[in-house]
Amino acid sequence: MSTSLVLAWREDVTAAADGDGPFVVQGPGGRVSLRGVSAGLLDVFRRLHPPGEDEDRVAERFRGVGDNALSQWYYYRECLIRRGLLSYSAHANGTRVASLVAVSPNFLLRPARIVPNQRYVLSRFAYLRREGDTAVLESPLAHARVILSACWTASLVCALATPATAEVLATRLGSVPLGDVEAVLTLLLRAGMLGELSAGDINTEDQDPALQTWAFHDLVFHARSRAGRFDAPQGSTYRFGGKLPPPPALKSAPAAGETRKLYRPDLAQLQRDDLPLAWVLEQRCSVREYDADCPISDRQLGDFLFRVARIKDSHQSEVATPDGPIPMDFTARPYPAGGGLYEMELYVVVNLCSNLEPGLYYYDPAGHRLTRLQGRTPEVESLIRDASMSTTVPEANLQVLLILAARFPRLAWKYESIAYALILKHVGVIFQTMYLAATAMGLGPCAVGGGDADLFARAAGTDYFAETSVGEFLLGSKRPRPVSRGASI
Repeated sequence: MSTSLVLAWREDVTAAADGDGPFVVQGPGGRVSLRGVSAGLLDVFRRLHPPGEDEDRVAERFRGVGDNALSQWYYYRECLIRRGLLSYSAHANGTRVASLVAVSPNFLLRPARIVPNQRYVLSRFAYLRREGDTAVLESPLAHARVILSACWTASLVCALATPATAEVLATRLGSVPLGDVEAVLTLLLRAGMLGELSAGDINTEDQDPALQTWAFHDLVFHARSRAGRFDAPQGSTYRFGGKLPPPPALKSAPAAGETRKLYRPDLAQLQRDDLPLAWVLEQRCSVREYDADCPISDRQLGDFLFRVARIKDSHQSEVATPDGPIPMDFTARPYPAGGGLYEMELYVVVNLCSNLEPGLYYYDPAGHRLTRLQGRTPEVESLIRDASMSTTVPEANLQVLLILAARFPRLAWKYESIAYALILKHVGVIFQTMYLAATAMGLGPCAVGGGDADLFARAAGTDYFAETSVGEFLLGSKRPRPVSRGASI
């Protein structure tokens, strides 16, 4: 069997001369017009239509024609690969088994080759997933992905969990020739998916102090929600316009359960009498000592929720989508939100609150009222217990737990690649709003480090994927500070 590394235009790329004008290459990665190129280069470009041309054969065509022709070829090859127009493929006996495709213009093609006695290992950041009907290997360390077209290439990726030479890997795979394994390993190495073990059996990747601090999921999330290391559409694409109706601005309030109207403070009085912002910012801090003998009241909770999360206004506007204008509902609330979409819902878990029964409540921001969903069920008890353990606040002293739940489809309908990142930014925005409101009211606020989204979904009866908890926050009355001897009262 014969093995080769092949260069070819990507399947979604067109490449042809524009009459007597330039040679134009166009695809999802952009449009390139090549002017004034030699006849030899044009001939090579025409040979790159799938299935493509052997890498070594292309270079051989320019040998003996002068250094300038070869350097020109390498320059154009680099540019076209970095724009995602040209792909590298490993072919075994004329069949493509794997392809390298750049996903950002920052990709640099390393002229790396597999060394016979060198041991290689898969990067701990590399991951295999399905995209459409193909398997792709990606990594937040890499500016390219590798598309796996043969089943044995996925087995090779699994075998690379343990450091090994190409020869050992071929033995592990059984019937795959060494040359085929080396060709795919070359693509993986050039794509940045492999680590090389030093003489002391140390993976070069693991020697980087900065990389040691990153967990896999943290770096993947960072790379995939920021521009620079992937080629998926990003931002306000309205990708579901014409496919799904826009999710409503307001969730339908639960039909079952006791409804409780909340106290509405006088906004004009608040604006006149509230403490100065500069003072509130300086005094803001997390409070973990609560007064269980004199807990927060329902009036204070209503005042707090009015300041933080009520609907101030609502309207409908047409948005421009790829499928044409579509009407969409919007609201305005006290805190800012991306695109004015306000995907966040607020739930209140009451442990101790004057004039309010313990249990789980849904906050209706339009009606400024609470709907009781559950009493003190085992799930509600577990939510309180988890918050207590996360903050070291004794369970008996914990008063009110506020849970932020995001309706993910509301954001994802408009925003692509950055929807979840926006949700987390909104959590931070709301937390700061809560801290400032609680401080101005003389209450004790405390953000909770984490929570159980599955537990919340069971307690609230929500779909984990349609409305999932993303943040938790404690609120209560502060425990009085002891008066020191000799202090005036």
